[in-house]
Amino acid sequence: MFRKKSRSRRRDFLLETKSHTNSSGKRLRNRFLNSFTSLLLLRPIRKLFRASVIGGSVILFMIGFIAFAVFSPYFHIKKIEIVRDNPHLQIVEIQAALEDFYGQNMLFLPQDEIKSTLKKDFPEFRDIKINEQWPATLELAIQVSPPLFTLLNTETANFSVLSEDGVILQNQPDSELPVRKVIQHEKIIPPRTAWIKKEELDRLTQAEALILDLDLTIKERRHYHAAREVHFILSTQVAIWVDLSREIKPQIKKLEWSGDEIGVYTKPLEYIDLRIPEQIFWK
Repeated sequence: MFRKKSRSRRRDFLLETKSHTNSSGKRLRNRFLNSFTSLLLLRPIRKLFRASVIGGSVILFMIGFIAFAVFSPYFHIKKIEIVRDNPHLQIVEIQAALEDFYGQNMLFLPQDEIKSTLKKDFPEFRDIKINEQWPATLELAIQVSPPLFTLLNTETANFSVLSEDGVILQNQPDSELPVRKVIQHEKIIPPRTAWIKKEELDRLTQAEALILDLDLTIKERRHYHAAREVHFILSTQVAIWVDLSREIKPQIKKLEWSGDEIGVYTKPLEYIDLRIPEQIFWK
């Protein structure tokens, strides 16, 4: 009986101890898991907080910089430099023409307006490139239309240099340039005058090239300004009349097809009129 009671007591004690031990372990494990879970939840919150602080700082910096750039005179244009590659480029006149742009903000620089202003005052400018040198300087690279030939105004007896774009340049007459006589122009032709339309000038040079292709030697060129036509005087003294307001190829083709018939290479003709569509007149 005594032994049985002792066994039962020991059994009850062991069960009690085991139960107490298991419950304590569970409590520790649960506390650890709860703490670990809390840490895992706090980590993205901390990252989000850091990102929001950094983002807010960047936005504040950008707002401050924009406010400084807009309202501060630091980025206002204070200097305009001209890259000079042409001896006839008038630096002072160009800078004076751009006087209204001094003090404007570089951030809102109206490049198209600058170019249009210069081309209006200086029609001989073919190309204008604007280089912004921060914080307050503009550099302009200007290309002037190259000279094509010299004009001799027979009415006023003065010389002018015409560019490839049909504008009178400030250049002095060059002996190496071919001379074109101008008739029907009673006034002196001043520099920076858009004297002839670009398409008419292209037709003039095209007509000359086509006539030379027919093995005809041109001795003189006479430009009738009011009539918008040119007379090419050949070495045989015959004058070929061409209308610059019409297409050139059909006019010169008539001369090519009928040259032998009318005797352009053999007879002492006074003139050949190519101006009338689909007809040719000669004397």
